[in-house]
Amino acid sequence: MHRVVGSFISLVSILAAIMGASQHDAHAVEFGEAPMLAEAVESGKLPPAAERLPRTPMIVTPNDKLGQYGGTWHMAQNSERDHALLIRTIGYEPLLRWTPQWTDTIPNVALSMQPSSDATEFIFRLRPGMRWSDGAPFTAEDIVFWYEDILINPAFDNAIPEWLTTDGDPVRVEKIDENTVGFRFSTPYGLFPTFLARPEGVEPVSYPAHFLKPLLPRYNKDADSQARKLGFEGWKERFLSVFGKPGTIDDPDRWLNPGVPTLNAWVLTGVYGSDNPLVAVRNPYYWKIDPGGRQLPYIDKVSFSLIRSKDEAGDVAILGKVNMQERHIGRRVDEILAANNNLQSFTLIESDMNILTLSLNLNDKDPVLRDIFQNKEFRIALSHAIDRDSIIARFVPGALPHQAAPRPESPLYHTVLARQFITYDPVLAASHLANAGLTEKDDEGFLLRPDGKRLSFTIDTDGAARYEMLAATVDYWRDIGLDVTARDLSRDVFVATRENNDHHASAWGGDGGLDAMVIPINYLPVSSESSWYATGWAQWYANPENPDAVEPPAEVIRQLALYSQLKATADAEKQNKLMRDILDISANQFYVMGIALPPNRKGLVAKNFKNVPKVIPAAWSYATPAPTNPSQYYLESQ
Repeated sequence: MHRVVGSFISLVSILAAIMGASQHDAHAVEFGEAPMLAEAVESGKLPPAAERLPRTPMIVTPNDKLGQYGGTWHMAQNSERDHALLIRTIGYEPLLRWTPQWTDTIPNVALSMQPSSDATEFIFRLRPGMRWSDGAPFTAEDIVFWYEDILINPAFDNAIPEWLTTDGDPVRVEKIDENTVGFRFSTPYGLFPTFLARPEGVEPVSYPAHFLKPLLPRYNKDADSQARKLGFEGWKERFLSVFGKPGTIDDPDRWLNPGVPTLNAWVLTGVYGSDNPLVAVRNPYYWKIDPGGRQLPYIDKVSFSLIRSKDEAGDVAILGKVNMQERHIGRRVDEILAANNNLQSFTLIESDMNILTLSLNLNDKDPVLRDIFQNKEFRIALSHAIDRDSIIARFVPGALPHQAAPRPESPLYHTVLARQFITYDPVLAASHLANAGLTEKDDEGFLLRPDGKRLSFTIDTDGAARYEMLAATVDYWRDIGLDVTARDLSRDVFVATRENNDHHASAWGGDGGLDAMVIPINYLPVSSESSWYATGWAQWYANPENPDAVEPPAEVIRQLALYSQLKATADAEKQNKLMRDILDISANQFYVMGIALPPNRKGLVAKNFKNVPKVIPAAWSYATPAPTNPSQYYLESQ
């Protein structure tokens, strides 16, 4: 599905054809700009559009028609750890991006990409004259700064994510000239452009060197003393307070300082989690235009109303305070549409493979629980103990029972992985418990561990809707003698508990339904996102020398080696073959169980909110709805 486009249409030629400019004088074009910027241009506070845009701006073709300037995009945002909404709407500008149809990757921040024949080197040509949101030039120096001072800086622990490594070796990044950088890997990495188009791909272009260098001792000998005068322990703590955690976009602190320049279409004016509404305004230096030569975005502002729950998001939408959103409102769409006739729906093609995945921590710190959890017979018993049909009828009528496996629509659909151990049979579950050596019970009917203690553990999730389904599942486990307690944790606590390996079990969504190769976290312990069920094994794959790493069993090591081979090749047929081999092992290991296959769902859009496709893929790896180019959305005058 994810074919890389190695060459890109000449945007300068399009500019010349549309507006009569020469190929080498794009700034001779009379670019259009938003009326809200006109006064600042006239007063001299802001350069004219032609001087703010790069020499070769990216042309965005509207989904339906050329838009008009003005208006505010309204959304509802959870006040706690909902930075994913920001990433998905105003924070997706990687070097390469997905096409709206999720079929290819195309240049975005990069003007072009040239891979080497052996897929070990990727040369990116940047857009000359491109600027950060504060007007400072964006060049190869910014990417080199990210590489030298952030990614491989030993002061920042764990700043190197797995997707930027091959065989445990981090990428090497070199400046070729002012607008050209090379990414080089120690072994072939054919899957790199695909990973670069995921939301995580914004990392290399998220660090404005001119803004961040004064915070680092390498560039400012007084950085440490200045930090201490401000009340910090040192320069590192001050850097973290300004920017957030390096190495991952999955950190809400990234959105706490609106002063950090970005390349995004809209720039925050407030602090996430405290300002309500949280407002972002158009970036006057945004580097994209429509085919008529008008600078994007069309919409002036984006406003996020802070909420405390998904139900409250529905209430906000009913009141007319949402005019385009797909996140948080799925369960109440029909109710919202019935209550507000200014809204209509669009279809989201679901990519998740499950409404609820259930993961035991196979690297649990409790050695007795760890041995029990690692016994496949125990996991099979838990799966057979669940009456999926009853849960589906109560929570998602019409859905199909499904394990943690790629969706039937996927070419990687795996029948065994999807259907094994799925029947509800408490007697069979008890038989598998006996096979696991668990037969003794206490006076209250709960099973005992081999050490004589009651077999008790907690399983955590986040969110009322998911918790209700989990609680219903846990009741079936208690029926077969397991003292299991479901916990609904705050998002911050939930994530931190998993990062520290302080959990027994987890219940979450099901990434990897259509994009199993891109997000394989539920099929093998390949990254920190696999920490739900194998924290130590995932750390071993990333770095065997990590003190928290745990060497996996031989079959798991074989699976991880296959994935390294998959990453290395750019041949789609070989990738699919290797992924099928990985799924064979996953079926045999049975790491994670599931409840049901999620059906397609709906998003909401106001009738005067235009250029939103009628059908949009729904996936984290796609960053829904960002690849549909929100900068070309517009509000039609009433």
